[in-house]
Amino acid sequence: MSEAAPPAQEEMQDRRMVAIAVKPCAGVDPQTLYTKMKETITSQPDYKLKWDDACKVENGKIYTSFTIALEADFDEEVMEVLECMEGEVETQEVTFMNAFE
Repeated sequence: MSEAAPPAQEEMQDRRMVAIAVKPCAGVDPQTLYTKMKETITSQPDYKLKWDDACKVENGKIYTSFTIALEADFDEEVMEVLECMEGEVETQEVTFMNAFE
């Protein structure tokens, strides 16, 4: 994951941080898939979805995180889209979530 400094408290207010693990299908390059995820899954502009710049790949899984507005349903905006990436995403799961109010 990115080693950048954490966002300022004002930037994080009324946002949710979600860490996920995504297992690519056999033969799918994790870095290429992560680039595609960031380009494809952009959510509604009001939700200000922001992906980490980089991801960690370990044991064949992509580990990354994103922030999104509290009012957004991140399952609908992100996780269900990943689920629909058949042939590229085998499984996905939330590993951590925190809301900043």
